[in-house]
Amino acid sequence: MDYVTGGDADLSIRRIGTHGHRSGTIGPRPDHVVFWLADGRARLTADDGSSWDVGAERPMMLSASVAYSFDTDATAMTLLHLAPALLGDRDGVAEFRQPDAADPRTEPLRALLRDVTGRVLDPTLRADERAAVNRRIATVVLSTFAPSRSDVEHRMRRAIRFVHDEAGRPLSVADIAASCGLTERGVQALFRRRLAVTPMQYLREVRLDRVHLELGRSRSGALLVSDVARRWQFTHLGRFAAHYRARFGEQPHETIARGPGAV
Repeated sequence: MDYVTGGDADLSIRRIGTHGHRSGTIGPRPDHVVFWLADGRARLTADDGSSWDVGAERPMMLSASVAYSFDTDATAMTLLHLAPALLGDRDGVAEFRQPDAADPRTEPLRALLRDVTGRVLDPTLRADERAAVNRRIATVVLSTFAPSRSDVEHRMRRAIRFVHDEAGRPLSVADIAASCGLTERGVQALFRRRLAVTPMQYLREVRLDRVHLELGRSRSGALLVSDVARRWQFTHLGRFAAHYRARFGEQPHETIARGPGAV
């Protein structure tokens, strides 16, 4: 395998020469990657089932949070790695639309890359010049592959619905991530950015709300707080009581005392 690389932490280019047919998977990764083939064809399939037949010289975006499978007979390809922050995606969870093969928006990117690839690969390029080249490339990449906000919102809704539907059983960050097709890092970033909490903090709040609802509806003495807490996966009762008071401003037994069975 022939391999040439150059660039910096924000943007790098990797040229790969291979021999013969290749297939495999590309898991979620820290960077967004634009790739294009020098020859041959490739079949690319995303983890949501979307697929593309890719010909030579067609640039394609691999979104950082998405897993892909591929099958190709190309003997040479180029990979453009872009740090999410360079594209305004602080958390690496944005997804990008693939333009059609004949979309004229891809031509400015192809032309720019023909012009600047040698400079990106040049180890003697000054830092200020490299930063300027990086910004030029990022601007054209963003105009070629528009971020798909609707998909991010869809994944957020799927994760929230999963938490609400499954709150009564043991769950991990990995379970929540799998429910919406993101990596654990991706789902953590998505919850922090949209809700200002971690997935597990959000799950705890949902469970506390369920306990509060049950206790508020109970008749005095009809329920044991410990039974309700454990049913909603609170196994450490001391921590449960502290979280409950912080969220509702009262102890669980005070909620029961205000319920329909109160005298």
